[in-house]
Amino acid sequence: MQNRFISLKTGDLKIDETQGLTALSDLVDFGSRINKKRGFLFVSKVLGKHLPTKPSRMNDTYKKMAQLIPSSDATTLFIGFAETATALGQGVYEAANVENSFYIHSTRFKTSHTVLFSFFEEHCHAPSHIIYAPIDESLQNRLKNVTRIILIDDEVSTGKTANNLIDELKKILPNAHEYYLLTLLNWSKNTYENFEYLSLYQGNFSFEPNNLDIPIDVISEPENPKELDAIIPYNFGRYGTQKLVIDFKYYVDAQMFKGKKVLVVGTAEFMYVPYLFAYYLEKNGVESYFQATTRSPINIDAAIHSKLHFKDNYFEAIDNFLYNVMEEEYDTIFLCYETTSIPEEFDLKHQLSQKFSVEEIFFRGEQCV
Repeated sequence: MQNRFISLKTGDLKIDETQGLTALSDLVDFGSRINKKRGFLFVSKVLGKHLPTKPSRMNDTYKKMAQLIPSSDATTLFIGFAETATALGQGVYEAANVENSFYIHSTRFKTSHTVLFSFFEEHCHAPSHIIYAPIDESLQNRLKNVTRIILIDDEVSTGKTANNLIDELKKILPNAHEYYLLTLLNWSKNTYENFEYLSLYQGNFSFEPNNLDIPIDVISEPENPKELDAIIPYNFGRYGTQKLVIDFKYYVDAQMFKGKKVLVVGTAEFMYVPYLFAYYLEKNGVESYFQATTRSPINIDAAIHSKLHFKDNYFEAIDNFLYNVMEEEYDTIFLCYETTSIPEEFDLKHQLSQKFSVEEIFFRGEQCV
């Protein structure tokens, strides 16, 4: 075990590095949040959120995490957490390839669909989460028979949120009796009777804040949420899904970009389909990278070198960000949307176009097979 010290704008992070299934340096770098509750950030190298990431590296991570799941023929529900772990959750679900299972992710967007339950992630900049009931009748029936639930997130600090969530799940799904919390990083010192931890890395850290009074002038949640059915009518995981197969030839001719360097950008929770698109390009000879926009306000500090600030593409006037792009060189950037349209004030394409060639892709549920 060795100590590692990281000096950030908001304080000093100390990590007691341990030996894990995966080295910490292979999984994360470091940054500082604009957040009075939590001034530090583990900047993932494998999520495709704050750093451009090879889709093949993301795929390898999904497989490694799936291998941690105990073998079972139990009817299983996989749950990923918005916004960071929507792709991680579905990637692990598909890599695990468990029969009698399906995947769903939490969301911060309101629609008219039936809510299964909601919860809060207290330390988060946007704490509200909704999980909708499946819309497919076969998945509704499968949900009733779920006996095992696997919660998937990028990291766990205390396990409190997961424990409270499982208390609620037990009321809704009385047949479920086996719970796991599967994460890239596990920093928790707590054990719970409700669930078992699974992770690629487990360790300890401490943080000494010294400057958390950085001004926070961002909107992370809408004051009066409106139903967004017309804006996000498609189901890419928000209402329960099994394996997603999409014909990307419908959207782009990969041969036109062979030998080029491209970045595929997902928007907010819409990460898994753009990741699949980036992986499709990579497998067709394109030097492809993936990352996504986020609501998370972060300082330009440590691993974060540049920041674009703009309003979201979901018509909620939420502040969004895209990090570590402007210092890179790409032949083309693909902006990927699940929204049917974008508001006039969404100017990310305009900002990126100052340096890059930018193409927009509006993904449609009809192209899922």
